[in-house]
Amino acid sequence: MPPYTDHMGLVITTESAAAAGCYAEGVQLLIRSSPKAVALLRAALAADASFGVALAALALSTADHASADDDLVGALERILARSSSATRRERQHMEVIAVAVGGDRERARALGYEHLREFPDDVLVAHLVAGWRNLG
Repeated sequence: MPPYTDHMGLVITTESAAAAGCYAEGVQLLIRSSPKAVALLRAALAADASFGVALAALALSTADHASADDDLVGALERILARSSSATRRERQHMEVIAVAVGGDRERARALGYEHLREFPDDVLVAHLVAGWRNLG
C-alpha cells in the first residue's frame, strides 16, 4: 500500500484510507473555521485511533474554544510519546500543536517557525503560526 498524503502531498502515517481522507478534508475545513471539521477529524480517529496528526488537529480544534479538551491533550501527549511509526515531520507537527494547546504559545511559535523552515507546506502549523502573527 502506498503512503497516504494530505492535500499538500505530505505523508500522513495511517493504514486506513478512510482515516487519511477524513483527516485531509478535516484539516482543510479546520483552516476555514468550519464546524464540520470536528466531525471529520473524529471520523479519522474512529478509523484509526492511533492517527497522531488527526488527534493533534482535533485537539487544536477544541483549543479554539474556551479551553482545550484535557482528554484530547493527554491522548496527544501519549501518542507523541510512542509515535515511532510517525514521520519526523509528523512528530514535530504534533509537538508544535501539543505545546500550543498546552498553553505555551511562545515556545509553540518558535517550534512552529522552525518546523515551517523545513516543512513549509504543513498548512495546519502555518495556519496556527499565522493566526498568532495576526493577533500581534
